[in-house]
Amino acid sequence: MRLRDFQSYLNQNQIDLAFLVHPDLAITYFTQFKPSFAYLLISSRYASIYLTKLDPHSKINSIKVETFPKNWEEHLSDFKIKRVGINIDSLTVKFLDKLKKIYPKAQFVDISSKLKQLRESKTSEEVQLISKACKITSTAFSRLVDELPLGRLKTERDVSLFLERHIKDNQADLAFPTIVAMGKNAAIPHHITSTQKLRRGFLVLDFGACYNNYCADMTRVIFLGQPTAKEKSFYDLLLASQLQAVREVALGRNFLDLDQVVRAKLGKYSSHLIHSLGHGIGLEVHEDPSFGDGAAVKLNQTFTIEPGIYFPHKFGLRIEDTLHFDQKTKILTTATKDLFKINLT
Repeated sequence: MRLRDFQSYLNQNQIDLAFLVHPDLAITYFTQFKPSFAYLLISSRYASIYLTKLDPHSKINSIKVETFPKNWEEHLSDFKIKRVGINIDSLTVKFLDKLKKIYPKAQFVDISSKLKQLRESKTSEEVQLISKACKITSTAFSRLVDELPLGRLKTERDVSLFLERHIKDNQADLAFPTIVAMGKNAAIPHHITSTQKLRRGFLVLDFGACYNNYCADMTRVIFLGQPTAKEKSFYDLLLASQLQAVREVALGRNFLDLDQVVRAKLGKYSSHLIHSLGHGIGLEVHEDPSFGDGAAVKLNQTFTIEPGIYFPHKFGLRIEDTLHFDQKTKILTTATKDLFKINLT
């Protein structure tokens, strides 16, 4: 992914070598491979990845694949290297000390902002992988809607295992631990799925597949039983706020502005939205753009829109989609947002 762009950046900034250290996800970004352990060295002229014998040494475009040599520190040492690029977001102080011994005459330059910039703008290949993860996620929800009325799922954990089984049966992993929250548990946005029994009330499902290292994130709500008019009105209000925010996504629009759009729609319940409106998504389920940092919508970003309202010790609601923006907005998580009402047997 954009290796040549990164090499041009190194050349322009007179950085002799970028040294990326496991578990830096920039390694996966450039190689589209998640090794058990690796170093990735990139200069303006070449790129080499060093792997242990535990990983497959498959061919990687434009990157030389090598096995860690004995005395690798001596092997990589080079007094001619004057500037070394490091990702301070991922590098430990201990390993930085090691690099200073390997390249004793080098100045160390932080390249984390460039790596974030590259990863924030998704290639068409990345969008395809994220879309696939979203499709698997959306289909899992549809399967759950068919399964719940049968009465075989009794607890939050039963529901999470059902969703996770579907994801894994479709050659994907979990993007993050599945959140299944029944009733008052849903008032805790990061509730840890438990053995709470299913019963009448709102059931919130926050989950996502990870397909070939790329993540999806989606939240849907189901009502077990029949909601009152008041309960239904809360859901309708939240859905209207989410749809309004999606409609107003536009090039250059500040994400904090979209947050205000949602809060205006929620009106007197705006204080019950206690978290950010969304986040970037890709190799990580939370990555740039960071909504709270004043970021604005750019071309080829993927991000979530996920307003929620929470009433402690009562219930909570959240609706979330993964989106891709390329002049226009496309919702990648296509599962319906109609409020399913399911009577348990």
